[in-house]
Amino acid sequence: MKKLLLGSILAIIIFLSGCTSSSNSSGGTGVIIEAFYPTIESAEPGDVVDIVARIKNTGGSDATNIDAKIYGLGEWNVRQTSSAPNVLEAGDPARNIQPEVVDISWEATAPSYRTGIDNQEFELRVQYRYSTSALAQIKVASDSYIKSFPLDQQQSKRDELGVKMQKPTDGPISITFDAPAKVIKAGGNEVNVIINIQNIGGGNLLNNQLDSFAVTSNRQVVCTTSQPIKLISGQSKQVRCKLYVDLTEGWDIIPIQVDTSYTYWVSAKSSISVLPTET
Repeated sequence: MKKLLLGSILAIIIFLSGCTSSSNSSGGTGVIIEAFYPTIESAEPGDVVDIVARIKNTGGSDATNIDAKIYGLGEWNVRQTSSAPNVLEAGDPARNIQPEVVDISWEATAPSYRTGIDNQEFELRVQYRYSTSALAQIKVASDSYIKSFPLDQQQSKRDELGVKMQKPTDGPISITFDAPAKVIKAGGNEVNVIINIQNIGGGNLLNNQLDSFAVTSNRQVVCTTSQPIKLISGQSKQVRCKLYVDLTEGWDIIPIQVDTSYTYWVSAKSSISVLPTET
């Protein structure tokens, strides 16, 4: 049985990974699979083939509980030779810290088939824990406050109202805010807020749901969605909340923050061939 070692060849292959059969289906943010491939495209029966994956944390939070598994090589004897780290750290552009990149490897012993195998497809799944936070300020005003200005200034005053993101989300789950009615009618003391949750990471939420979802403000806030938050087809969800406002001065600025945590997975596919057994 022939052993195909990584050695110095592996470093070259990683650098030139576009030359091997690989794909990356995790095109969003968070943990992505930069490369996934066998170090050779065709093996002899009984050969031990090195399989390499390179993962990178492109989001704004550290990834934890990372687990990497290969599926689809049922007749092969697969053994993981280097495991995923417990934590994959995020980068920090403000401090010129690059996102952490890690290589994971396996050894797979090729099976023996009289007819061989042509381009057997297999898949890598990388599962991890992640968190997403979003912070915004919502400026509202009373109808009487807007109308206290001359007609030619009222529209510009309306344009000053609305949502301003203070901390944009940076992960596979995106959170944004909408406040459709920013001018509060006479007698009103609350503003309706829509929290938009989107899966933008190119992968999947475990069970299509968020493990935790907390909405906070320095004002009273009431949301009408039960926990856990489950995304429709794993892709999107809207949560509707009411924030109470203080219009003593005619206008108000209300902070709102959302913090979530979840388990997420991304995948990538590759393929390899096995030559027929010698007759």
